[in-house]
Amino acid sequence: MSDQWLYQIRIRVDEETSSNLRHDKSSSAAKLLNSLAEKHGTQLVCTYDAFVGYCNEAEKNGVEDYPLYNWTKQTIENPEKKEKHLKSFAFYRNNDQVYEKVLADKIYSQLLPLAENGTIDEVKLIDSNPANNPQPPSS
Repeated sequence: MSDQWLYQIRIRVDEETSSNLRHDKSSSAAKLLNSLAEKHGTQLVCTYDAFVGYCNEAEKNGVEDYPLYNWTKQTIENPEKKEKHLKSFAFYRNNDQVYEKVLADKIYSQLLPLAENGTIDEVKLIDSNPANNPQPPSS
């Protein structure tokens, strides 16, 4: 039953929009996306910035307690992956990366026209079902 899963919305944007979102600069796309996020009680989080934050926290507290540290560190140090993740954003509710389907569906439906008109490059609705997602490395 799909009701047991939680969901996340991810978008991919161009380099300029990414920079505007990450550095809180004003542009029509950044304003639109931030307004949409705020309307739903969420905020946009850059995937690359989240990865860097995870690594910094792990290095501060001891990487042995952070099972994805090595994978995440390799990802942010790889120029191609860095470029990809700099353009990727997820909608978080508070500090929650995943949330109920009702909220995800509302955000997703409002983002689809932005993907269709070229404001954003891609929008994805992702569920937490492990069968639908690649699993993190074991070490």
